[in-house]
Amino acid sequence: MSNSGTKTSKVDPEAFRRSITRLMEIYRSMSAVADKSAITRCPYKDARSRCSAKFSCKNQYFIPGKPDEPAVCTGSDKLDYRYAWEQD
Repeated sequence: MSNSGTKTSKVDPEAFRRSITRLMEIYRSMSAVADKSAITRCPYKDARSRCSAKFSCKNQYFIPGKPDEPAVCTGSDKLDYRYAWEQD
């Protein structure tokens, strides 16, 4: 037992390596999907299609009578959204 009163166990280095390799494969796959969707999905659009941008965008729709609500994103995820952002 260690000083903290818990049991210590030996780590199988090969099992650890396989586990880390599998975890990296999972992260690599997640990253590939995120990279692909980042090309067409606006990074300011949340899961509820609400806009979190702190600047004006042509795809923002503000719900009448609800000034405190975030804008609804009306942009299509099939278009390159980056040209919709208004520039000074």
